Amino acid sequence: MSALHSLRIPRRLLAVLVLLLAGVAWTCTAPNAAARTTASLVTCPVGTQTTVYSPGLKLPATPPASVSLTTAGSLGPCVSLDLNHTGASFSVTGSGQLTCLGGNSSGSGRLDWVNPGTSDSYFDFTGGISLRPDGVTVLVLTGKVASGDYTGATVVETVVLASTDLTACLSPAGLTSVSGPFTVSLVGV
Repeated sequence: MSALHSLRIPRRLLAVLVLLLAGVAWTCTAPNAAARTTASLVTCPVGTQTTVYSPGLKLPATPPASVSLTTAGSLGPCVSLDLNHTGASFSVTGSGQLTCLGGNSSGSGRLDWVNPGTSDSYFDFTGGISLRPDGVTVLVLTGKVASGDYTGATVVETVVLASTDLTACLSPAGLTSVSGPFTVSLVGV
């Protein structure tokens, strides 16, 4: 067996390396700077998060006056064009008209980059849209970085949770939290 065949690289590391090499190759071959401004500046394809709702989400289609939400999570490994943003903690606070069937929210958030020499990215979001068809939570949150690293970039958070506890939606307290994987990308400037 050759030395190349005996070298085993974990699939997750291999995926990160492929994304990194693709980003470097794209940066070197882009025809001009204008073409690069729409690029993904940072992509964090692996993260876990927990969102807490107060009051809990209910099943009736008529939402309460407002539901507060708080999300905390961690991201990494991340791939960035500058190679200096490889992981972060993620936090969001907001509120909106939310039920177990869906809704919209707005608020603010922060990406606390784990790398030395980086500045936290603070953002506001107004386009948080969540749908919960058949108990599957699909959330897309978008906003602009207001300060810190990547000021002016668009933040896109995507959450797909396969099993929202619909029985909690029928309880007096409602659905008070959900947890699972999520991704974050920062694009354009």
